[in-house]
Amino acid sequence: MLPKILVTLGVPEEHLAPLAGIAELHILDHGVNAAPRETVLKAIRGCTGVISQGELRVDDELLDAAGHSLKMVANAAMGIDNLDLVALGKRGITASNTPDAFAESTADHTFGLLLALTRRIAEGDRFVRSGAWAETKMQPLRWEGSLAGGKTLGIIGYGRIAKLVETRAKAFNLDVIYTRTQPDRSDQYRSLGDLLAQSDIVLALVPHTPSTHHLIDRDALQQMKPGAIFINVARGKVMDEAAVVDALRSGHLGGAALDVFEEEPVVNPAFFEMNNVVLTPHTGGATAEERKRGRMEAAENVARFLKGEPLLHPVNLPT
Repeated sequence: MLPKILVTLGVPEEHLAPLAGIAELHILDHGVNAAPRETVLKAIRGCTGVISQGELRVDDELLDAAGHSLKMVANAAMGIDNLDLVALGKRGITASNTPDAFAESTADHTFGLLLALTRRIAEGDRFVRSGAWAETKMQPLRWEGSLAGGKTLGIIGYGRIAKLVETRAKAFNLDVIYTRTQPDRSDQYRSLGDLLAQSDIVLALVPHTPSTHHLIDRDALQQMKPGAIFINVARGKVMDEAAVVDALRSGHLGGAALDVFEEEPVVNPAFFEMNNVVLTPHTGGATAEERKRGRMEAAENVARFLKGEPLLHPVNLPT
């Protein structure tokens, strides 16, 4: 009897090809949505493994529902903040993620947000769709944005995605500086305070940890240049959302582009009233090509676990 693997999204079986012939797939197909939690809690009992897009909160409640059969949890996602690693470790359950699969997509999305904000693309789209352009005729001075080139982009965190963003930024003639946990001798490295003070555009690209919780708070925002732009494609809790709203309202912050929020999918409604804000629904990594790659890697992690082979990307060492 083949081990049973639960998949929380209705994805094509070809995206899970590494498990063909070695596992029985139980795919919960709810259209474009992930399976409701109550459905997962019922379906997971008796399963050896579970694959999610990182949307599934894996905690004691889920692990209790799974019983003793569950041995492997695989995220088809870069992040692991949905995983209670302590609870998994205590129960001897292995977990994995796919840290490389979504980097190119997220870098593209980041630069898309930057251009959408500086060139007022999202604002202009709303204006045209509303019919207002036909009523107001041409207003050349109204729609002046700003060039990306010649400005300084400060990146908080300097991992895979940051380096891909840097490549794109240099093509647009942006100067790139960065900060990270471990200082280095590069002439691009800055302390966090210096980066905030010197950057025209500040980009958050760090995971959410106790040390990065509300890293961008009222004090950090005040250290930024008047009129600077803030972009967050990391995790919502890296920023104090209320403080960002206040900095925008005061005019100290010139604009913001946000793909992540503190209490997703709930978003502070104050953002909806601001034309100098671009919002996307946590879709930084959402391309068909890299989503497929992520699922294939997650399935490969599970397949390797079932065969007793080293995982591609383990995230814990269960006892």
